[in-house]
Amino acid sequence: MTRKSGSGANNASVKEVININPFSVADDVISKNIIGIHDSQATRHDVSHLHHVVTNIVRSSTLTGGDSLDLKRAKSIELVEDTIPNSGFMPSYNKLKEIACQMTCHPFNTKNAHESIVGILEKLKTYTWDAKAVIALTAFALDFGETWRLSLTKASKENALELHVFRFGEEEKQPSQQQSVDLITTLVDRTIQLIDGIIWLEKLIADKSYGSKEVPTLFKAPRDLYSYWAILALLASATQMTGLDWNIRSEVVGRLKIVLTQLKADQDKISGEIEKIRDLTWRRNVFGAPSGIVQLIKALVFPRDSNQLEIWDNTSQDWVDLGVLEAKNLLLFISGLDNIEDEIWALKPIYESLTKDKDKQDYKILWVPIVEKWDKGEKEKFEYLKSLMPWYVVQYFSLVKGFIPLQEEWSYEGKPIVVVADGRGEVLNKNALHMIFVWGIKAFPFREGDDEQLSHHWNWFWIEAKKVNPDIEQWVVRENKYVFFYGGTDITWTQRFGSYLDNIKRDSILKQTDTYIEHFNLSRTDPNSESKFWANITNSFLSKIQKHNFKTDSVLKEIQTFLSMKNEKGWALLSKGENLLRLDYNEAMMSVVEGFEIWRNKIVELQGFENAFEYYYSNKVSPNVPLHCLHLQLNNIRSRVPMVYCPDQSCGAKMEVESVNYKCCHGMHYDDHVNEDGDAHTPVMKRLKS
Repeated sequence: MTRKSGSGANNASVKEVININPFSVADDVISKNIIGIHDSQATRHDVSHLHHVVTNIVRSSTLTGGDSLDLKRAKSIELVEDTIPNSGFMPSYNKLKEIACQMTCHPFNTKNAHESIVGILEKLKTYTWDAKAVIALTAFALDFGETWRLSLTKASKENALELHVFRFGEEEKQPSQQQSVDLITTLVDRTIQLIDGIIWLEKLIADKSYGSKEVPTLFKAPRDLYSYWAILALLASATQMTGLDWNIRSEVVGRLKIVLTQLKADQDKISGEIEKIRDLTWRRNVFGAPSGIVQLIKALVFPRDSNQLEIWDNTSQDWVDLGVLEAKNLLLFISGLDNIEDEIWALKPIYESLTKDKDKQDYKILWVPIVEKWDKGEKEKFEYLKSLMPWYVVQYFSLVKGFIPLQEEWSYEGKPIVVVADGRGEVLNKNALHMIFVWGIKAFPFREGDDEQLSHHWNWFWIEAKKVNPDIEQWVVRENKYVFFYGGTDITWTQRFGSYLDNIKRDSILKQTDTYIEHFNLSRTDPNSESKFWANITNSFLSKIQKHNFKTDSVLKEIQTFLSMKNEKGWALLSKGENLLRLDYNEAMMSVVEGFEIWRNKIVELQGFENAFEYYYSNKVSPNVPLHCLHLQLNNIRSRVPMVYCPDQSCGAKMEVESVNYKCCHGMHYDDHVNEDGDAHTPVMKRLKS
């Protein structure tokens, strides 16, 4: 089917229109048939002023509620002055009359409805969807309210925009009171509601405050279909004087109800998406600059508009208002529900110290459980864990509302963390958990850097060494002895190393020089103590790496170097009291003690055991021992996996990550020359080309 479109010069153009029944085809079929006659780059106009005026005209021609239609009696309406928009959006009177004619000069039925709408859309191709609908409504108002409007006082004619719309109007035949006036009123009212929604959608898009990722429904909402059905409804309403079949108009009313339901659903979803953005923005702002600790917790846990801000007090076994934490310093224990018993036991002595010490009683602990989906099993697990805690608990059986900023700002990735914040809500430490595991209450008040002083001079090591062997306290602190502390996965090596040390201890030259040596084999302690020792060393490392510059922090490098020994065949360190003298792998340290007979006389000559040891190590052993690859394995990491660099001063390269294992060969690689035993001294090292 073909028809001529447009008027004047445009009458020469011919446009083929597919004859479809809009009441019996899917929405996507309609969209495909009209999208080609829409300019996606159409200039946007402020249509709200014109829409307001025209809506006044149309609504004033009907009684509110759709009871009756009376065009003979002028009704009280709002007269809008100076309603010409600043944008100058004012469609030409000729275009309005053309569209009005399209609405009233041709019979309307389901067979030609689509063709009539396409004819109107072609005339409005260069307008946005809201402008198309408003212009169509304006054209409709020419006939629908024209006669009544011209009967008003001269005061209304002073409105420039209304004069523009109606200035060439003529008296038209009034609609018969016998027609289905209630149906028409309902139809007009729903059409205006639909156009209101189209304008609402277009304004949000024009505002450009939200993108398709933040508010996807806004950009998926079918504005083309909404405009299509609005124009179709206007066509059905405008033909009231032609005696349009009541059933057709009723069908349009029914379809508009469906379309409005879809529009309302879109609007609700869009409003929800926008509210999520506003809510997230508010929470991010609070995380960045809270007005107090209570506001910070509210932004982390609760709905923004909630006034029911309560937490559970495990001491009194009762609900308390969040205000009890006002101006308090807080340790926020944030975790899931799985495998957190160790963290609870680590925090208990902290809680007891905070409770008993008068100077620490303004510090509180609050557990914030993070569970994405709560069910019966999760709630039972929560109740059990809560029973283990004497401190405050958030009992909120939904995912905390501040989950996104919790991940963004505090790097929460599912593993437990302890965030330290003062009474003003200022975060002093984004994760003090590792510090607590290592130092306990000694690290109070758990700020970033409070473990610095504790970490000097290998204190991080000695505090753990003393836990596995209480004698070490006597050796290194009170007696200032030489201490060999060693271990490894090769039991034969550790036993052999210990035997050499026993022989050295008995040597006469040590007695002659008043040199006293003790040694301790870590691998001979019970497995639980050894496992806990390495776990605490790992926590020392993780506590520092999350807040220090890896390449410049010497203590961090010390911890990493020692931690890399954990799974080696053998390793040993030598100290004088708490002062570390040397740490190395099995080959180098064994070579030094094996060669004791060679360098023992240097003890007198160089005036000290450590001087003789260092002389032989540096001149005879170290140059002949091949480089070791550093293997760093981090188990049970309670935070994000850190990027790690080689601590060797001559290397400093970023270590390769092997699952949660790190490896660095100092720019070297091994050829496949390994003996059957896999001894580390047999491979040939080659420098990689840079």
